[in-house]
Amino acid sequence: MMESALSCQAEESEDILNMVESLRLSSDEPEKCLDRILKFLLVEQDEEDLDQALETAVENGMLGDLYDIMTHTSDGTLCKVIQILAELGKTETIREPCVMQGFVPILLQHLKSDDIMMATQACRALGNICFENDIGRNAVDENDGILLLLKLLREHVKSTEDGADRLRTIACGFLLNVTNTHDSLMQKAVDGGALDVLDEYIRYHQQDHGLCNMVLLTLGSFIDSEICRQKFTESSLLSTIVGLLDSQTGEVYQETVLDLLINLSEWDEVKDVLAETSLSNNLIQIIQVNQGKLDPESQQLIKMASDLLILLLTGDKGAETMFANGEGPVFIESVKWLEDEDSRLQMAAVLAIGNFARNDNHCQRLVEEGIVEHLVEILKEHRDHEADMTLQHAILSALRNLAIPARNKTALLMAGVLETVLLLLSSDTMAVVFKLLGVLRMLVDGQETAALQLGTDRGFMDRLVGWCEVDEHAGVQGEGTRLLASLVKNGRSAELMRNVVKCQGIPPLVAMVSSEHLVMQNEALVALTLISSTVLDEAALPLKQSELTETISSLLGNKSTLPEILCNTLTLTKTLCSAESLKEEIMTSGIVDIARQLSCHEEEKVREAANTFVAVLEEAPLER
Repeated sequence: MMESALSCQAEESEDILNMVESLRLSSDEPEKCLDRILKFLLVEQDEEDLDQALETAVENGMLGDLYDIMTHTSDGTLCKVIQILAELGKTETIREPCVMQGFVPILLQHLKSDDIMMATQACRALGNICFENDIGRNAVDENDGILLLLKLLREHVKSTEDGADRLRTIACGFLLNVTNTHDSLMQKAVDGGALDVLDEYIRYHQQDHGLCNMVLLTLGSFIDSEICRQKFTESSLLSTIVGLLDSQTGEVYQETVLDLLINLSEWDEVKDVLAETSLSNNLIQIIQVNQGKLDPESQQLIKMASDLLILLLTGDKGAETMFANGEGPVFIESVKWLEDEDSRLQMAAVLAIGNFARNDNHCQRLVEEGIVEHLVEILKEHRDHEADMTLQHAILSALRNLAIPARNKTALLMAGVLETVLLLLSSDTMAVVFKLLGVLRMLVDGQETAALQLGTDRGFMDRLVGWCEVDEHAGVQGEGTRLLASLVKNGRSAELMRNVVKCQGIPPLVAMVSSEHLVMQNEALVALTLISSTVLDEAALPLKQSELTETISSLLGNKSTLPEILCNTLTLTKTLCSAESLKEEIMTSGIVDIARQLSCHEEEKVREAANTFVAVLEEAPLER
């Protein structure tokens, strides 16, 4: 078999070399030789053998011969040479030699040709030579090729001449190949109005599926560049692309259009523009048409359409527009999908609800519509399925958002949200745990009963403190400690605070005092102050062992510490002095001297807090 393949390669190389030799010998009348070469190139044959044969021919001067004919011949012969170059450009190793031979400037000039066939073959040749070839692209750039190409594209927007349809498609292909990943050419194309031209091509030629698909592929290349973002939102292209889905032949373009719009929707500006179009209704229709079908294509369309819907909903305008005060088609369908057997649609519904719930007014309406009960039931059904962790994560995200408004908290607690999310306590998936902790923190805020229920449960508190010390997931660690602080603040119970101490919850609270986030620092300081003023006898030793004094000294001595933090730290320190062991440590740590310096602070509230702290110490000297 190996000998046969080598023999075939040798025969093909010999054939093309003979043709090239004949071409040289008949330089005055080369057309028959060119026809033979074209026929050889167009006959179906093994790609690897053909490439090897052509490389051999190029090494033997084939390109030079073609260049000589190209620069000294008539239109008919010239078109055949250009067609041969278009075929040669398909072979990767020949593209650069074509550029070095000097074909690019000549081919670019033939884009001006009145002969559609000539211009078409020139576009083919240039497009193939520039495919994944920056040397070819640079040559186009150096010879103002983008301007010539855009001029050609404009001239043939409405042309009905024979061959114009093929020229349009191939010229778009050349635009794709020459600009792809080449920032300079892409910038020139966009500045030269390429997006407007492509917009016209889609609008005037929706029935030409090959052309429209090529335009969409070209646009897909453009959107990978930051250069095009602003231009896309300024043009009418987005509406035109969405309009393809409305057209009589819209089904032909669905997958390509959805893929393009999903990529475009990574940009917030684009989401807002798309939210004002008919796209969301188109997406619902695509989902409805394919619902219940099990073939891969239908399933893929459902996935793409639902993914795009969720992307649109992540924009503020999209969420507002599609909610439409609870009357929007997307919202209405999302509620239906919550009960759908298709797991993709159920997931899309949960994600949609989570995004609608980013607005307090929406949250109230969602609770009134009974959405919480739906989410609770789905979570119960999927609590034990490790494969459903993505759905668990999405439901918890939605519930967290719904629990943020104060007026919703009681309704969520009555709907059994607290008990249901606690079913996931055994989860080892940190992303799920992170969302679980977020739901609980929102639920207990301002809810004393819920805070006491959790804070006095020893098993739960042991689990919670364990999460506060999870080094491999900073989000879980931070959210866990914030929940711990929130339980102390909202429960305000001595029993709860003793439970925090017994479960070794003091160290994570002390660690959070040093957080880089102001809110978290304050939460920790408030929680520690409440514990110190309520159960200081039990808390004194773990507070000391957690090196709280060193943390306080560092905060008060840091000139960048904000006034609010200084005041709360001084209040905590004053409270700690009720324990003799901590008071002694504070007196010998240099904190008192720092406090005296703070009594001259520029902020009045800091001066007052510092003076109060110093006065307390001076009135109650250390016992010996």
